[in-house]
Amino acid sequence: MSEYKYHSGIRLRIYPSYRQKKIIKKNAETARFIYNEMIACSKEIAGFGKLAIYIQGITERIQVLRERIKSVTSLKSHFLWMDDVDLDANMIANAKKNYAHAWKCYRCGEVKNPPAFHRRTYALSYQTNPHYNRQRVLEAGLTNGSAGFRDTSHVFVPKLGLIRYKGSRKILARIFSMRSVRIGTMTVTRDACGDYFLSMQLASDESFAASIPKAVSVVGIDLNIKNLYVDSNGCRVDRPGFLQKVKKRLTHAQRILSRRARGCKQRRIPFCNGVRYQRQRRIVAKLKRQIKRQREDFLHVQSMGLIKNHEIIVAEQLDIRKLVRLCRCAREIYEMGWRTFLDLLEYKAKRHGRVFLKVNPAYTTQRCSACGYTLPIGQRLHLFDRQWQCPSCHVIHDRDRNAACNILYRGLAVLAK
Repeated sequence: MSEYKYHSGIRLRIYPSYRQKKIIKKNAETARFIYNEMIACSKEIAGFGKLAIYIQGITERIQVLRERIKSVTSLKSHFLWMDDVDLDANMIANAKKNYAHAWKCYRCGEVKNPPAFHRRTYALSYQTNPHYNRQRVLEAGLTNGSAGFRDTSHVFVPKLGLIRYKGSRKILARIFSMRSVRIGTMTVTRDACGDYFLSMQLASDESFAASIPKAVSVVGIDLNIKNLYVDSNGCRVDRPGFLQKVKKRLTHAQRILSRRARGCKQRRIPFCNGVRYQRQRRIVAKLKRQIKRQREDFLHVQSMGLIKNHEIIVAEQLDIRKLVRLCRCAREIYEMGWRTFLDLLEYKAKRHGRVFLKVNPAYTTQRCSACGYTLPIGQRLHLFDRQWQCPSCHVIHDRDRNAACNILYRGLAVLAK
């Protein structure tokens, strides 16, 4: 996959049969077990490493643990139930690969905490991948692998067979019209609502995105709690109001779910056997999914609008975790989805040939964009101060637009260097 120039992904809704659903659950639970087993072995080895004196039993135990997690064959030889016909060998290899990748991200500093155990949830997922004939690997495509599309309505997945799927017609037509597209990792997922999806990594030497006309304008954006963002031209994008209506329904449904859980505990009924509890749990899960999809759609539309209309986009480099700890508006920050919005801008700018830059936001609110005067410590603006007048040049500034202009100037200065 790395030898291809362009990479993308697609997510399809699939409709497996009852037998296929059982196989998906078996593979997903096995993938979670393998990941947790490797973490348990590594933690036990790390605990033995803290001992000052080694004895023969401890040394043999460390050697046994290292041999157990060394390869897929050693795992299968230790856990004999993994020889089940329904278990995918690629699933086991991908679970081991995900464990190694988690440690790599931790050592590189991408995440702050070491890999932890995956707990059991109502959502399931596992990864597999297709294989291509070695003699025809250069002709790898969507339909000639051990897994992939078989026609316009069916996809073939190892151990599952043919599954009917449904996806975006526009995206599928674009992918099928390309000359050569190779399929990488395939992820089979069941969400908390009980719906099944198939995600595929795609690679090609052709661009997956349609070309857009060039733009000449530049813009700086300031993210804030009152609006999603305010740009340096004075354009404001308000917070989506439709999310508040769904949140009220979600709050009411969660209260009912809490009463259902209390009833199961009083009658000593497991949650998995509580019919009324499971029915209400699915209602809550669907409302949460609706909020998530509405927020993602809103952020996709706004980010694509910026990419189409501007050649250079400058935003502030935000540490969301630090902001949440220091600010009292943690709930509003999470609801706005600032991190997701910046990630969408970054990958879309790279895909369409735009310039996206993140700069340090220090003193962008307290500095005059007209003359460069910075307010002293005793006169700093508070969160409720929406307008202020520069003591030096006496220009009246809107707080958010002034910050967006300073962000734009700082980004242009970085590009000039």
